[in-house]
Amino acid sequence: MKNSCRIWIHLAVFLGPWKDLTSSISPATGCFQLITPSKWGAKAANCSQPLRDVPAEYVVIIHTAGNPCRTHRDCHNEVKMIQNYHMNLKGWCDIAYSFLIGEDGYVYEGRGWRNEGSHTYGYNDLSLGIAFIGTFVDRAWKALRCFLDFSVKIGYLSPEYIMLAHSDVSDIVSPGEFIRAEIAKWPNYKHSLYILNRGGQ
Repeated sequence: MKNSCRIWIHLAVFLGPWKDLTSSISPATGCFQLITPSKWGAKAANCSQPLRDVPAEYVVIIHTAGNPCRTHRDCHNEVKMIQNYHMNLKGWCDIAYSFLIGEDGYVYEGRGWRNEGSHTYGYNDLSLGIAFIGTFVDRAWKALRCFLDFSVKIGYLSPEYIMLAHSDVSDIVSPGEFIRAEIAKWPNYKHSLYILNRGGQ
C-alpha cells in the first residue's frame, strides 16, 4: 500500500494556486522536503520572464555533472556554487534550473514553478527543468516522483505533462544513460515522438 506523501516546506506563506498545502497532497511513494532559495542561501535573482504557460507542459530531466552532495550542508553549498557559476560566469539572471534534487533527497528550489529557466534551448519557456546533483540514490528518485505528483496537484504542472531527458532535446550528454534508462520506464516519458523543432530561448 502506498503511503501518503508527507511534505515539509520551509515557507511561512505559500504563494500558489492552492492555499492549503495539506489538502493538495496526494498519495505517492516516498516524500520530499522543499528547500526554498532563502533557506539554501541564494543570491538575489533578477529574473522577470514568466513561463509561457502555467501549468507547465514539459519536464526536462537534467544532471548537473558537478560535485556529489551526500549531506544537507554539502548540497546547500553545491547549489550555491551552481548559482554563482550561472550568474557570475554565464551572466544569467539566476541559477538555470527550476528545481534541483540532491543526494540528500531534498528538493532545492531554483527559479521555481512560475519562472522561465535557462536550462534547455527551445524549452525554457514551457518546461520545468529538474536537475539531479551527484549520484542517483533511491531517496532522490522518490523525491522526484513525489515532487512531480505534488506539482500536478497544486496546478503548476499539467496532468498530461511530457517528460524528456535533457539529451533528447539538446546536443549534450546530460542526464546520462542511467537516468535516461530509468525515466524511460515512466509513463510520461515520450522521447523523440514529442520533440519540437522550436526556436526561442
